[in-house]
Amino acid sequence: MKRIKNIVIVNDFDYIQGGASKVSIDTANLLAEHTENINIYFFSGKTNKSSTTLNSRIIKVTVNQNEALKDRNRIRGIVNGIYNIKAKIKFKKLLKKLKSEETIIHIHGWTKCLSSSVIDIAFKMKFKVVLTLHDYFIACPNGGFYNYKCNQICKLNPLSYKCLKCNCDSRNYLFKMYRVIRQFIQNKIVKLPTKLHYAIGISDLSIKVLKPYINSSITLKKIYNPIEFKHNEEKVNYSKNDYFLYVGRVSKEKGVDIFCKVITELNLKGIVVGDGSEKNRLTNEFSNIEFVGWKTSEEVFEYMKKARCLIFPSLWYEGAPLTPLEAMSIGIPCLINDNCAGREYYAEFNYKNIDELKQKIVKLINNDNYKEFNFEFLEYFTTYKYIENIKSFYNEIINS
Repeated sequence: MKRIKNIVIVNDFDYIQGGASKVSIDTANLLAEHTENINIYFFSGKTNKSSTTLNSRIIKVTVNQNEALKDRNRIRGIVNGIYNIKAKIKFKKLLKKLKSEETIIHIHGWTKCLSSSVIDIAFKMKFKVVLTLHDYFIACPNGGFYNYKCNQICKLNPLSYKCLKCNCDSRNYLFKMYRVIRQFIQNKIVKLPTKLHYAIGISDLSIKVLKPYINSSITLKKIYNPIEFKHNEEKVNYSKNDYFLYVGRVSKEKGVDIFCKVITELNLKGIVVGDGSEKNRLTNEFSNIEFVGWKTSEEVFEYMKKARCLIFPSLWYEGAPLTPLEAMSIGIPCLINDNCAGREYYAEFNYKNIDELKQKIVKLINNDNYKEFNFEFLEYFTTYKYIENIKSFYNEIINS
């Protein structure tokens, strides 16, 4: 049986910038805490030198560049976003120090700084690469199978003629073309979907959506993202609470406008925790909804404890929403759009359209004795279960 001597975690950022970044950092830190005699590397495109999020045992290697499309030199930024030569050279220098038969490369995020160039060199040097499918960038140019102009899920075949002429990007058509070129290099030159032999799916939904677009012989393992639960907290008596809650980014694909409309039409009290492109518009349109902006995790938790119900109205194929689980862990009911992977958590309170959402809100108000969430299900999302599954998959890969 072969032993792993090196694990290289790859992500655009070495600090918490979003969901994928947090999971990549959690993965590196948990490996540092729960493994011995294994070198843990963290390779990033952009660094925050003052950040202390990574365990001191972890060997940090960074290209130390700006996010591609935030580069002051626009041309350089576009080129780096499509195929980052500097990142490729830096990664190759690191990999030359390691033996491919003793090393696992675990990629989380690559589209904002690093590009597919780092994956390309890993393939060429015959390293074993595993990719966590946090989003849909392996298949879809805008990463979400979502048409931001029509505000609905996109059913077009990625990179098809219809896809190419569709102005679906949240910014503009020129930005869509940039992403198409990036996707063409990634999928047709680097051949990521066909050369990738190992991947981690974060939900049944994300696996189902992506399977038609990746290598049919791929070893694809479902491993839920880890989450820290408040184990010592008592379950909340939600029936005594008076407001309905939304937590997350305030953007079109998140369905915040649906939350605001339904709460307003039912003459209920609503609070939105979060910020984003739609906040100003919705604040002006719905004077009865309180928008409190971004809050710390502890502050969010306090809002949850005082909520009657959390509503998760995301319109896109959200791969692994953890906010509903945080609320459910303390006994707060959640109403979740059937489009997203949250439907896997608690089927009784999924809804398929606005009318059904209204019906379930009214039912919840009139009937406090809703079917209790199966708290044993939360075991699948603990950090202990996550690192146990990750280590097992690594060993399976290295010995395959």
